[in-house]
Amino acid sequence: MPKCFLGTSLYEACPPSCRHSFAKQDVDEDCIAKNKLEAFLQDKVTFKVGFSAFSQIPAKTLEKFIWTSKDNLELISYFLYIGEPTLVREIIESFSNHTLSYLFKCDFENYMNIRESIKREKSVKHMFDIRSFKYWTFVSYLRICDLIQYFVRYLKEPEYACQFIVILPSEIVSNLNKYTGLDFEEEKTLYNALGDSIYELPLQSPKIYDHMMQLFADDPEVSIILSTMEGLIERQQLILETTEKLVNFIGEHRIDKNFQFIFSEMSGMEIGTASEILNQLLERKMITPSQKQMIIDFLNTGKLEL
Repeated sequence: MPKCFLGTSLYEACPPSCRHSFAKQDVDEDCIAKNKLEAFLQDKVTFKVGFSAFSQIPAKTLEKFIWTSKDNLELISYFLYIGEPTLVREIIESFSNHTLSYLFKCDFENYMNIRESIKREKSVKHMFDIRSFKYWTFVSYLRICDLIQYFVRYLKEPEYACQFIVILPSEIVSNLNKYTGLDFEEEKTLYNALGDSIYELPLQSPKIYDHMMQLFADDPEVSIILSTMEGLIERQQLILETTEKLVNFIGEHRIDKNFQFIFSEMSGMEIGTASEILNQLLERKMITPSQKQMIIDFLNTGKLEL
């Protein structure tokens, strides 16, 4: 029976931290983790053995395993789905853009196949809301930006790259050319791949609005629609900036100080705008529904009912 260089057999789980201990050594030929993964696919070893192999296998060997067959790819996608965020991030970020792009395109194809069946799910706004694909949100923003560049510049497939924009923070999206290294035309190609969703982009990241107006100055269809959104963008920027300001304050002060600060920040604010800010605080569990209603009542009447 074959054993690895540490003496572990095919039917035994890989030792913890094996990947880290031997990361700088060329142990691929002496590592039988790939054999354990193959044996797991054939129901010859336990789940514990299979998952341990996934957790400890050298990155280069795992990439080769993924490219070998569709079954192999589906197995690794499953392990990425159930793995702890720290482990998943470490494994994914060790992959080349070549492998990552292949993995994402297969995931996106699967998403498109099930999209019709989940259209009525209000909790699902994009593919990364689905548990099977949520592991992509564990990847660092810089690694995602690198993959975006790869899709746009080298694969000429901006339709895949643009999917990631929804999970990038506003400050990254607002300076996307800086983080991705895309030039003027490449960035336009990326945004055009969004289709009608291009107009949601400045609502997600209001600071990108002026930049988009420059990018699409020679595109009447896009620039005219964007120009009508200026007031809406300013309102959205107020909502996002006030929300972040309140979140930071609430996390550091007593409840009585929180309400004084919230009241002062929202005093004179249009009720609809204030309500959207409070909804975001509610989603982040910074306030309760009853507290939200109390603040709305105060903003409407100027009286605080306890």
